[in-house]
This record gives sequence, structure tokens and C-alpha cells, in this order.
Amino acid sequence: MTDPHNLLSRRRALHLLGGAAAAGSLAPRLSFARTSPATAQGEKRFVFLILRGGMDGLAALLPVGDPAFAALREDFADAGDAVQLDGTFALHRELAPLKAYYDAGELLPVHAVATSHRGRSHFEAQDVLEAGLDRPTAHSAGWVSRLAGAVERRNGASRLGLSVGPTIPFALRGSVPVASVAPDLLPGAPAVFLDRMAGLWNDDAQLGPALHTALGAGDDGDEMMHGLGGGIKAATALAGLAADRLVQPMGPRIAVLDLNGFDTHSAETNRLDQQFRALAAVLTTLAEGLRPVWHDTAILAVSEFGRTARPNGSGGTDHGTAGAAFLLGGAVQGGRVLADWPGLGQSQLFEGRDVAPTLHVAALYKGIAAQHFGLDGRAGLATLFPDQGALPPAAVIRA
Repeated sequence: MTDPHNLLSRRRALHLLGGAAAAGSLAPRLSFARTSPATAQGEKRFVFLILRGGMDGLAALLPVGDPAFAALREDFADAGDAVQLDGTFALHRELAPLKAYYDAGELLPVHAVATSHRGRSHFEAQDVLEAGLDRPTAHSAGWVSRLAGAVERRNGASRLGLSVGPTIPFALRGSVPVASVAPDLLPGAPAVFLDRMAGLWNDDAQLGPALHTALGAGDDGDEMMHGLGGGIKAATALAGLAADRLVQPMGPRIAVLDLNGFDTHSAETNRLDQQFRALAAVLTTLAEGLRPVWHDTAILAVSEFGRTARPNGSGGTDHGTAGAAFLLGGAVQGGRVLADWPGLGQSQLFEGRDVAPTLHVAALYKGIAAQHFGLDGRAGLATLFPDQGALPPAAVIRA
């Protein structure tokens, strides 16, 4: 196969980056599953927020109480500005708006979570995350589609999947009917493309610093990014659209939303400031819009994998294994951090480089299916998640 890196000259890539270097990293895509009212369980709302690119969990949810953390991250972490949650963990400073939900018992941060996939390909890892299986197959359906179908069978509710964006996420593909509509936004450059450019020219004395500056663009570039289909304003606009539809009496009950741009191989500190600002804005926009049904709402934000424990030579981190996730909602059993923390000592790292996984992401999926939607039969959960039939659900929803 032709290497896509070789298809672009420096002049052509600079032209592309000049128009869209910061454009696409925050542009979300949105999908719905719709139902008419049935039972109380059928009225539960759920949002699956996919943080594409491999979010650095050690930056989002800092294990400041781990004695090995400071040595691994040194000044890279900016831990002094983090928002303390308990004796071990703190939120990144740009996620500070979520602290109020934590204090109210409505935010459940999760750490050392991963799928069963141990490769470092975005595409394979995202497929596994969205399939809810050990590996995706040509015949598998996305786990959200399977969930929607199971809730329909249990409650007799009529459901319709609706995708807002250029593609239907794999999480929602399956037997549930899906319609699609694209918002009137121009697409920006994909985050994976931008990071490939960063890797290609990182050592170039002229292009490297300019590229890092472009990738680390902050609020000043948001208007440009919004106009190209990205940026915090576009992300929150679609989050607001999701919330507006979810609260409608005859509207959707399940939504899938993408937030791109977490593949931070370079210039991570500045880029994550913007990414986490967008993540906090999306989550708070959903929370505000879903306030009328907040008691019946759960939101899960998770990425396909984490990042390496040690920074690389480009001021970023590389593809890792376990990472962090967040559950938010009035139905969520929050106010604590869910983590069987493995530690960051050299002997504790997975393959000597990554946060070791101690919680399977399917345990979170099962907790939502069983505790939020009432699909609590062992056989039913095993049908939904056949590759993790013996895995118990994580306690994530209020009793």
C-alpha cells in the first residue's frame, strides 16, 4: 500500500495546514436513537461521547498522590494548577467546571480503564471500543445499537437511529434503523492527519516550530475553527442540539457524540488546554440542556486508549494502553474516583511504558445497561457483550 505520508509535498502540506491546522480537532459528529415513551426504563437518557485520538488520561485525571507521578511527568503535568478530588487524583485545570458535579455526586471519574485491545492503531482500537467486543468483525454491531435493540425488546419502544454528521459511528451501526443528516459545517483537517504531519516534520528547524504553534492554537483561533466546522463553539452547538432532542417527549433517548483531536504526539500541553476546555464545555452544555431529565441521564466519555506515561521528545505522548473516562449525570453514582490504581513505578507500568489496565471498559457498558436501563439478567448481558460474559458490571448508576 502507498504510504500516505509520501503523497504530500511540504509545500502542499503547508498550504493545507495554513487553512485548517486547527480546524478539525474539536468538530464532533452526532447520532441518535429515538423512542416513543414506554416504561420508566425506556425514558432513561444516555449519551456516549467518544474522545477520538487516544486521550492522555494522566493529563485529564492526574494521579498526583502516586509517588512516581512527579518523576515521570516532571513539569510536563502542570500539577500545581490541577483541581484536587481526593488524596490521589486531581482534574486538569481546564476540567475545573466539572468539579461542581463531582461535589454534587454526579461526576464519576474513572482511571486505568481500557478495552481488551492491546494494539496501538487508532482505527482498530476505536472499532473495538465501539463494538464492545474483544475484536470487531464484519458481522458485529456497535454496542450502542445492541443496547438500543435490547431496550426496545424489553420495553416495546419503537426506536430510530439518527446520525448528524458525515458518517454513522460504528457504535450505532447494527439492526436499529438509522437515518442520517449532515450539519451545515465545513469539515476541518482530521486530527490523525495533523499528527502525521507533526511526526513527519517534527525535526525540521523551520516547519517543526511553526507546526507546533498551529497545533497548539487556543481561543484566539476559535472563530476561524468554528467557521471551518471545528472549535469549541461548534462542539457545544452540537451538544446543545443533542440535549434539545433528548429532552423532547417524543425525541431520542440515546445519542452518540464524537469529540476529535486527542492524538497529542507533539505540543501536548497547549493542545490539551484547548481539548479539555472543549470537553468541559460539551459536558456542561449537555448537563444544562438535559436539566429537565437530569435525574434519568447518564453520559459516558471515553477514549480508545491512553498515552504513554513518559512524554516523548516532541513535547507530547505516544499511543498507550489504559486511560481515563468520565461518567456524568443525575443518575450517576459519582462523587468518587473509580480506580483500582496500578501505580506508576517502573515495574507497575504495562510493557514498561503505559498505565496498566485494571478495569475493562465493558464493565462500564454493562453497568449502564444493567443499572440504568434495567437489563439486569445475566443471560441478557452476556448476549449484549458475548466476549465478556463473566465480567461483572461496574457500579456506576445510583440504586
